[in-house]
Amino acid sequence: MLLSNGAMSAASGQVREIANGMTAMMNDLGTPQGWSGADADRFQRDWNDLVHNRLMAAANKLDGISFEEIKEMLGG
Repeated sequence: MLLSNGAMSAASGQVREIANGMTAMMNDLGTPQGWSGADADRFQRDWNDLVHNRLMAAANKLDGISFEEIKEMLGG
């Protein structure tokens, strides 16, 4: 299934929305009522380094690729 440019843009927006929502939840963990300490700090660092940044890079990639480029890559 090929996506139009509009669908690709919508998909990148969804990826960003999910990444930012999850990051907000991670930040809430660090509140006084939440999880704190070295493990919490490491988890938040790992989240940002290993997951959030990669999700944002994927969203940027979706923004930067056009429908025509996808068709060409797929041989169509």
